[in-house]
Amino acid sequence: MRFLDAFRQNKPRGGFNKAVARECSQPWSGGDGIDMKHAVIINARNWRKGLPAEYAYLSNLHGLRSRDWFIESQEIRHADSRSYEIWIIKTCEGARLRYYFDVTSFHG
Repeated sequence: MRFLDAFRQNKPRGGFNKAVARECSQPWSGGDGIDMKHAVIINARNWRKGLPAEYAYLSNLHGLRSRDWFIESQEIRHADSRSYEIWIIKTCEGARLRYYFDVTSFHG
């Protein structure tokens, strides 16, 4: 069987499903980010995957960065052996919003 035959028959090759599922899984979980207790948990192994996940979460809610929303500030805070990034953004409507991200998985 050739490589493309597996796709034509809708039968993935061994290991393909697990790898795709792992890379396509949602990189965040937890709360809505309104405070530290309800922080958005970023599931990433390193900052190269973690930071884009934070941007993706905000873009998923508010649209395109630098068009629909802008970053006003970012800071790191440590509490109870956890690491949090606190983002303050401003929407194009003028609303200032604060989001808490639990980044312990890659910043810890």
